[in-house]
Amino acid sequence: MDVQTDAGVDAALWGLEAAFVAHPAPQSLAGCPHCHGEVRVADADPLTLALALGNTLGTADDLRALTPFLLRRALTDERVDLRTVLGRVAEVWADWSELERDAVRDVVDAVWTALLDAHPDAPDGATAVAMLDGIGALGEPPDRLLAIWEYKEIASADHHLAELVVDAFYGARIDRRVLVWARAAPQRERLERARERDGAERWAGTLAAACDLVG
Repeated sequence: MDVQTDAGVDAALWGLEAAFVAHPAPQSLAGCPHCHGEVRVADADPLTLALALGNTLGTADDLRALTPFLLRRALTDERVDLRTVLGRVAEVWADWSELERDAVRDVVDAVWTALLDAHPDAPDGATAVAMLDGIGALGEPPDRLLAIWEYKEIASADHHLAELVVDAFYGARIDRRVLVWARAAPQRERLERARERDGAERWAGTLAAACDLVG
């Protein structure tokens, strides 16, 4: 995701850095002498940091301090997976301040909103299924994300909904709570409205298939 072109995501990332100002990022990390030794953060591979911080490299406090850096890299560097970073955050954030946890949630919400604003067949675009899987690593219920989806009744968000329904039919791994929501009457009605509105668009077939599957 190009965070520089999405104002909401970029603003959330800056807000994340502000929330963690009391935890300055370390310049170097002490590591297991057999695995890493001492590592300069500026020279470290971001994926190695995401996987090893708090385990064989540095401490849980170092992971906390580097969370803004890791989340930004997860959205700008294809080598770093959002699910991996959020999964590591979930392991250690129980004793973080509410301000810090909310700042992480704000980034998640901004990324999710940006996804819904773009059609899933856009170049390098992610699907709702893939994004929900990544965000799910944070370990929180999907209610907040579904509320955003309900508010975003636009063509791109409807297209994502249709794709999720079709992907579920073909066996995609999807949270049961999301599936229950997607198949409920308000979403069935939404898909019908989208099918009528977008009947001439290239994704009309996906909408029609989704309507048949939830009907």
